[in-house]
Amino acid sequence: MLLAKVFIVVGCVLLFFGWTYWDVAKREATMIGTISRVDCGRGCTFVYIFKVNGIKIQDDSSTCHTALTPRGCNVGAPVLVYYDPQHLSETMLEEFGAASRERYFMGVWMVGCGLLLIGLYFILKKVRKGSEEPDEPDESRRNGESDVIHIAPVE
Repeated sequence: MLLAKVFIVVGCVLLFFGWTYWDVAKREATMIGTISRVDCGRGCTFVYIFKVNGIKIQDDSSTCHTALTPRGCNVGAPVLVYYDPQHLSETMLEEFGAASRERYFMGVWMVGCGLLLIGLYFILKKVRKGSEEPDEPDESRRNGESDVIHIAPVE
């Protein structure tokens, strides 16, 4: 049941981000930036720099889908940066529309799995409860006699 709740909460967060990125995708703009640092551990983080209206912006991303040269997303390589002109803090190295579809799909999948797990939980609970009750009445108890033997001490 806890796993189902986690799936639903994470799915709702992903749906929120999918909706937010979909809204930004309507007004996204692009600029050419440069990868300034790549940190790899469990996953890679790409730090990039670009300028908009003379303002230098540095941000990072866990994905890099916009390499502009065969060098890929290595330090010093040019990349296409997608950003929100109204909120310059919203930048990505992938299209906001693509990110929106990805988050939305994963959010729907996780919420669906969470609801499915909750449904299975209640079905299994009902099946277990039904299996504990006898299907047919016990033949030995037809006349109302108890199966319990009472032993009385003799004096």
